[in-house]
Amino acid sequence: MRKLVAGLLVGASMLVAAPAQAAPVRPSDPAFAGQWGLTQTRVDEAWASTRGSSRVIVAVVDTGVSPLPDLAGRLLPGKDFVNHDSNAADDNGHGTMAATVIAASGNNRTGIAGVCWYCRILPVKVLNAKGGGSYTDIALGIRWAADRGASIISLSLGGSDDSPLLRDAVDYAEGKGALVVAAAGNRGVSSAHFPAAIPSVLAVGGITPSGSRYDWSNYGSWVDVTAPGCNSAQGPTGLIGPYCGTSSATPFVAGVAGLLAATDPAPSAAQIRAALVASRVLPSGRIDVPAALRALPIDGDVTRPAVAFGALGALVRGRVAITAAASDQHGVSRVELYAGGRLVATDTTAPYSFAWQSAPNTATVPLELRAYDRRGNLTVVRRNVRADNAGPAVQLAKTGRTVTARAADPSGVARLELVVNGRVTVRKAGASGRFAVPAKARSVQVRAYDRAGNLRVTNGKLGG
Repeated sequence: MRKLVAGLLVGASMLVAAPAQAAPVRPSDPAFAGQWGLTQTRVDEAWASTRGSSRVIVAVVDTGVSPLPDLAGRLLPGKDFVNHDSNAADDNGHGTMAATVIAASGNNRTGIAGVCWYCRILPVKVLNAKGGGSYTDIALGIRWAADRGASIISLSLGGSDDSPLLRDAVDYAEGKGALVVAAAGNRGVSSAHFPAAIPSVLAVGGITPSGSRYDWSNYGSWVDVTAPGCNSAQGPTGLIGPYCGTSSATPFVAGVAGLLAATDPAPSAAQIRAALVASRVLPSGRIDVPAALRALPIDGDVTRPAVAFGALGALVRGRVAITAAASDQHGVSRVELYAGGRLVATDTTAPYSFAWQSAPNTATVPLELRAYDRRGNLTVVRRNVRADNAGPAVQLAKTGRTVTARAADPSGVARLELVVNGRVTVRKAGASGRFAVPAKARSVQVRAYDRAGNLRVTNGKLGG
């Protein structure tokens, strides 16, 4: 019976993590800032349209998975093929770290952010406390996971020998509709590593923050994709630390596969695999998650895109900059802006922005955003703004060297200013004010500003 050892490279010496950049979706998890792989592969952008689904089960065939708050409510009853019981708790740490990379809850102010926030984890213990196991147990674990509805089967393990037993198990799982994802191995060689090198298995290598292959990552034409090779992960106690190796890159890809599996219509394992391979950024082979989502078939997609106005005041004037946030599981084809029922502009590339000339309107104007996804599904959102492009009405009264000003405007008057000899001498908030005019004043103006920023100027002269 051949022995198999998990591809385990764990330790702070493996990586100095690159700082994360600002992300379209930035969760509140304390360790997110160090999770460079999520921004490198643009998982953070994909979260705008999908964060997984409880209908997607990802099996972690490993050393077991221990319960953690970051997996609460999503850790299914498992199986232990090492000790031949139903207690799939982790006595090594390897499997729990893999599970948190896949599916730690995001935006919950706890631990890390996994790739697939809502996916469920099926723990299958096939490796012992030292990280070793047999091909027999691995094959049994793969079959058991497939029988229990796993959409994705993640294998952070491998050996140098091919095996009909493993091939049969993989064939069985794929016949049940599962995608099998496996580690390419950590010897830094081009020699085939199994089960990753089985042609239908998605073989995963590891890359650095700069996108180059880690020296320890196996390589070759049999490696299908690459992914971040060092990721923050949580062990059985919840402690966060670096988790490195193709053992870490594999659950990362399994989590991405979970995101793809959660889309509508539900793609097949073959379609998910093809989309991930099609998304590769060459020459490294790194997956690109939004590109993988776009590569999925869209026939039958009935899920409408999400769209919302960016920051926009209720009162506007002149040329108005309008932004929109739009996302869709398969990609947004275009966003249109309408004002008063007329098409103003169309944008086909994020970030979506428009320029609307509100003048000469001084009225309430209905605005409308129309977002279309690649399938043609449409979402419409509306809001009203008041366009004010006229200055306030102003009345002046002079008594001796005193000027009394009264202004009125439908949007409200912000302030009045007295301008003497070309210089502002007094400012007063509100719609009315009395101003004392200096004896040496040659020219006097009163400026009135409404709340939209429109200006009305009145001119006058007073003798010496």
